[in-house]
Amino acid sequence: MGVETATNGQRVPVRRRWRLLSVMAIVNLAAIGLVATPSEAQVITCTSSLSDQTVTATLVVPSGQFCQLTNVEVNGRAEVQASADLFLEDSRIRGSLTVFENSFVQANESRVDGMTTLTDAFGLYSTSSRFDRLIDADGGFIFSDDSTHWGGIRSENGETIVEKGVVLGSVTTTGDRLTDLFDTAVFGPVSVNGAEYGSVVCHMGAALSVTIRNSGGVIQLGFAGPVTGCGFNLMGSLGVHDNIGANIQITGNLIAGNLSCTGNDPAPFGSSNLVGGSKSGQCASLQPAPASVASVIQEEEASAPRADHVLTLIQQRLGS
Repeated sequence: MGVETATNGQRVPVRRRWRLLSVMAIVNLAAIGLVATPSEAQVITCTSSLSDQTVTATLVVPSGQFCQLTNVEVNGRAEVQASADLFLEDSRIRGSLTVFENSFVQANESRVDGMTTLTDAFGLYSTSSRFDRLIDADGGFIFSDDSTHWGGIRSENGETIVEKGVVLGSVTTTGDRLTDLFDTAVFGPVSVNGAEYGSVVCHMGAALSVTIRNSGGVIQLGFAGPVTGCGFNLMGSLGVHDNIGANIQITGNLIAGNLSCTGNDPAPFGSSNLVGGSKSGQCASLQPAPASVASVIQEEEASAPRADHVLTLIQQRLGS
């Protein structure tokens, strides 16, 4: 064994010196997240239920299995593998939540600190819950009821419904079947692109901007339209563009900035909008929908899947 002389004059074996350096390197790498600590390396598999405990590990729900957490804190991330179900009741995941193909998560009075990712998932249903980072979904539905979203919502090729919620970031959907916001405060921009069944924005407040384009079905912004019980919207600006075959009603909105509508066929209907900026395009002089058009819209809305459609999917899942 070789030796070296330390600064204090003592002779230190070379092997021991390299061992100390290696330990220091591992500690430094762990500090910047490149090496897993022992707790992160642990994995707990859940196939039934856990309650009243703290889990210091990665929690995995295996493919095709069911897991219910009641008053559980996961000091790590959670992974729901294909065709699995995870139910959170008064629980918290301090890491990320990843939901894979055809898997389902229901969160009640729970919290997810990290990013929530849905990849071809069945869906996410949250009630009275909190998500501290972005919900990023590629396929599957997001149904949020009385929940808070600090990181915003992004959905592609899914369905998005937010009721009685608070979204501190943006809401961005592309190719959704529908994107509906009811009694919700959104503090970032709202962008809906290519929603097959359109978008209902009802009693929403504080959005920087709302843009709806390339969508069909029912587009209702404000209290008039096929969806009853709606209130006014408060937003920075509103743009409605290139929606073909959609029934569009824009009524009773408080718009601090501009109102712009272009390329919609048929053109939008509406009235009673207070606009602080300019009104342009097809929305320069909106008119209320004639009674004949309103009745057609009502019939189409009755057959269009909205919140009831998602609730039916959830009931079918739970009953299977």
